[in-house]
Amino acid sequence: MMDIKQFERYLQENKVVFELEEHENGIAGAKDAALYFDPEECAAVYVIDTERGLAAMIIGSKREDMDIATLDKLLGYKVMGRADPRIVKQATGYEAGFLPIVGHKLPILFDKGLTVCDYIYGCTGDKSHIVKIKPEDVIRLSNMLMFVE
Repeated sequence: MMDIKQFERYLQENKVVFELEEHENGIAGAKDAALYFDPEECAAVYVIDTERGLAAMIIGSKREDMDIATLDKLLGYKVMGRADPRIVKQATGYEAGFLPIVGHKLPILFDKGLTVCDYIYGCTGDKSHIVKIKPEDVIRLSNMLMFVE
């Protein structure tokens, strides 16, 4: 688990163009972020539990969720649903709902709709900070499973 300084250093070391924004009241997920930023550019990070382990699903804030049957078909293996928050914390060190958009080491499914944005806003793992980052950097720094429509 990285604190905000380690997260910033991680992005710098990986030559990412980014901005960190601090919010004194904190931002609890993409729905809260959409109050401050263009909702089309806000990305939520959900952790799903599959028969092959945990995976992070990075989706636009306007999308409610992905249905399990669709995920099963796309991945070709069983998805049980959202991971238990205790398991997310144990596996990543981060609270569910505050998993950073990059640097968590889980394989990802990435919402193809976010690729049209110049930048997206996502969690940093720190409740008081949001990162503005290019979608292509999120993809480059992640272990991609697939894009989702």
